[in-house]
Amino acid sequence: MIYKKVFHFLVLIIIGLLLSHCNDSPTDLGIDFLSQDGVEVLKFDSLVDSLPQNSFDFKKVYVLGNASHVLLGKAENITSHILLKFAFLLPDSIVSEIKSQTINVIDSYVTLTKNYSFGNANGSFDYNVFKVNEFWSSSNFTSDDFASLSVDNVDLSSDRTTSNDTVYTFHLSNELASSWLKNYADTTLADNYGILLSPTENTQKVLGFTAYNISDIDVPILRVVVQKPGAYVDTLIGYITLDVSAIIGSVPDVGSENLAIQSSLASEVQLNFDFNALPKDVAINSAKLTLTIDTLQSKYGSDFENSLSVFLIADSTKDSLNKNYAYKLTRKGNTFSGDITNIIRAFNNNVDNQGILVKSTQEFWGLEIFSIKGSNASNIADRPRLEIIYSKGGKR
Repeated sequence: MIYKKVFHFLVLIIIGLLLSHCNDSPTDLGIDFLSQDGVEVLKFDSLVDSLPQNSFDFKKVYVLGNASHVLLGKAENITSHILLKFAFLLPDSIVSEIKSQTINVIDSYVTLTKNYSFGNANGSFDYNVFKVNEFWSSSNFTSDDFASLSVDNVDLSSDRTTSNDTVYTFHLSNELASSWLKNYADTTLADNYGILLSPTENTQKVLGFTAYNISDIDVPILRVVVQKPGAYVDTLIGYITLDVSAIIGSVPDVGSENLAIQSSLASEVQLNFDFNALPKDVAINSAKLTLTIDTLQSKYGSDFENSLSVFLIADSTKDSLNKNYAYKLTRKGNTFSGDITNIIRAFNNNVDNQGILVKSTQEFWGLEIFSIKGSNASNIADRPRLEIIYSKGGKR
C-alpha cells in the first residue's frame, strides 16, 4: 500500500514537471526569454515596445474592364456609370436586307442580371442611357477618362426596370438600334461606340450586374426585333463585346483617426514601420499584423469577402508591389489579423523598407468600405499592431 502511494506521488511530480515545460512561451521584450544553447527567443510588440509608425490612405485609379460585374448607381461617396458595347453575328441574307433597307427595327432592349447591391437597400434607383460618340476600350478606360468622354446628352431609354428584381431591362430607341445594324452591315453607314448608363440624381444605391465572361452566363444581352413587312418578324441578338464601370468619387471620409480601404474606387492604405528599434543580427521567427476596425464607419455590400490583403511595396514612387510577398488578413471580431513573416524577414535582410500596402482582397468586386484605425488613433491599443517573435545569439 505504501509502495502504491509513493508510486502515485512520483507520477504526479513527473506530470507537473512536463506541464511546466509545455507552458514555456516567449514573452515581451526585456521581461523573459527562453535560452537554449545560447539562443534567446524574444517578442517585440509595437503595442508595448518603441516602434515608430505612420499610415495614410490614398486613391489608386485602376482599369476595371476585367471585373466580374459592372456597377451602376449612387451611394455613400461614389457615383458609378457603365459603358456597354454590343456586336452582331448575322447571316448574309439579313445583312443584304439591312443594306437595302427592307427591314425595320420595331423594338430593341437590353437585359442585365443583378448580382450585387450596395447602399440603401430600400432606396430609389433609376438611370438614363446615352449614345457614346467616340471609341473606348475596356482594357484601358478608367474613371479619369470619364469627364472627357463624348456622349449625346439625350436619354434614349424607356420602360426601364428600376425596382428590386433579378433581371433589369431597358428599351432603346429604334433609331439607335437601327444605326448599329447598319454599322454591322457597312461601317460607312453608321457608327457603333456603344452606350453609357448613368444614375439619376435621386438614386440612393448601387447595383452590380454580371459583366462579360467567357462562359456567357448572365451576361448583358441586346435583342433587336426587326420586321420585314409582309414577310416576317425576327429577333436579332447583340452580344456584349466591351463593358466597364467608371466609378467617380473621393476617398471616403471615415473620421480623423481612421483610414479607408474601399474596393473598386479604389482606396488603399500604406503602413510604415521604423524597424531601427529592432535589434540587429536577429532571426525573424514569425510576425503578425493586426488592424482594428471601426465598425460604425465601415460599409458593406450584399456579397463580399471579409478580408484584407497585404503586400510589400517594391517602389512607392511607381506604386509598384512585390507580389512575392502577399498575405491575407482575416477578420475575427473587430480586428483583421494575419501572418506577414516573410515581409518582415525581407526588411530584416536589407530589402529597402518602402512600406506595406493594405487593400481589399476583392478589390475589383464591389464598393465595400473597410474603416481601420490609423497610426494616430488616440487609443494606442487600436493602432496597427505588429508582433514579432525573433531569436538571437547561439553558436555561429
